[in-house]
Amino acid sequence: MSQAKEKLMRCLLGLADGIKQPEQNLPLSAPANQRSLTAQDDVIAQLPRSLARQAAQIIDLFEQVDLSNRQLTEELLRCYEQLNIAFSVPAKVTGAKTVQQALLALVRGISRAVDSRFDIYLGPLAPKFSLPPDQVDLDKNVVYSPAQGDKIITARDFLRQHETALQTLVEAKTDRLVSMIGNRNVSHHDSDGKGDVLALRLVGGESGNEDFGTLLFVRSEDQAFFAAADMNLGASLAQMGSAVIGNVIFAQKLQEASIQTIASLVRATEAKDPYTSGHSTRVAEMACRLWLRLGYDPQQVKILQWAGLLHDIGKIGIKDEVLSKTGKLTEEEFAHIKSHPVKSYQVLKPVLALQDILPAVKHHHEHFDGSGYPDGLKGSQIPLHARILQIADVWDALTSTRSYRAAMTTAEAMEIMRAEAGTTMDPELVASFLEMMQQNIPTDAKAF
Repeated sequence: MSQAKEKLMRCLLGLADGIKQPEQNLPLSAPANQRSLTAQDDVIAQLPRSLARQAAQIIDLFEQVDLSNRQLTEELLRCYEQLNIAFSVPAKVTGAKTVQQALLALVRGISRAVDSRFDIYLGPLAPKFSLPPDQVDLDKNVVYSPAQGDKIITARDFLRQHETALQTLVEAKTDRLVSMIGNRNVSHHDSDGKGDVLALRLVGGESGNEDFGTLLFVRSEDQAFFAAADMNLGASLAQMGSAVIGNVIFAQKLQEASIQTIASLVRATEAKDPYTSGHSTRVAEMACRLWLRLGYDPQQVKILQWAGLLHDIGKIGIKDEVLSKTGKLTEEEFAHIKSHPVKSYQVLKPVLALQDILPAVKHHHEHFDGSGYPDGLKGSQIPLHARILQIADVWDALTSTRSYRAAMTTAEAMEIMRAEAGTTMDPELVASFLEMMQQNIPTDAKAF
């Protein structure tokens, strides 16, 4: 019983006492403020019959007002919470560096704002923040978030149950950006503006009409239906998110163009020395294979791919006569060629999309014992990507023909790398690399 209602009941009891004993100084029973309250009907029974009906009406009216006030308070708190979330979502989405990060921030933000049980994305952007559910054969990519516990099972069951209707929903090219639909009949749009599935289309891009997919926010049976306020808030956040995703995609296209331009410079650099033609491509391929073989995060393999392709871009600033010299390099010439990792770093540093590869590019000539360059790093101080890149770089150098020597056999290259393990190269990585190469290269192979 609420404090307000208890106070009302005691007032009524006090009124009953006053009516029963108006001329006596001492009450016949304990004062109302000391008496234990029982059921509402017991309190009313103590009142004179003439007042009982009115008292019951007063109590009923009070309960209605009290309930209304509590509901209003809860609704105000909910609106305040939604506004806080709504203001925080744009900052998180606009701070994303990739389409996947932007989409993840948008899904999680809208989910919190509309209080959904689980969320599903159907669309072409293929975010990697979750795994596709089993046995669902939608043409579009399917992911859901958060991917944990019973929500996975619930999301899978929902997708299986409504697969055909959802396929129609995501493929419909209509101007309707928000739909309120029912879980029991997902193809039916609720005419009352209420439903337990909120579907939001993401549309944007350079044309303003590019389809980025559909977001589904689903409530369970123990939750209230989505209301118009949820629909409007979700639609506003989805519209903002679509604009951000469009901008990120455009920026990525520009970055990709920049990277391709730099890759062209790499090919131009290799063209200066016919003996190194294709070297960067082979290094990138072997480094990526080793990374995946070791069981590291597949999403980071792109770092090694680009680091491998661009690690020698700085050689474009190395003199041709030094690069192609057939004899032994002088100390001055060796110092000049040793500058290429730093030159590569300086060339790539201005490109925002390549920030993750800079440590690997700069430090791929460091030695495990600290005798390498440019900074003399040793052991685990050398970034993991750089240690892997170095091994692939050394292997390709040994097994390729250069201006100063012929290519070595696989056996010769392996012998040298085993001897250098623990000195110039990470011994554990060398062992894994040689095992990988032994399984894939014939013993008489001259090159990769």
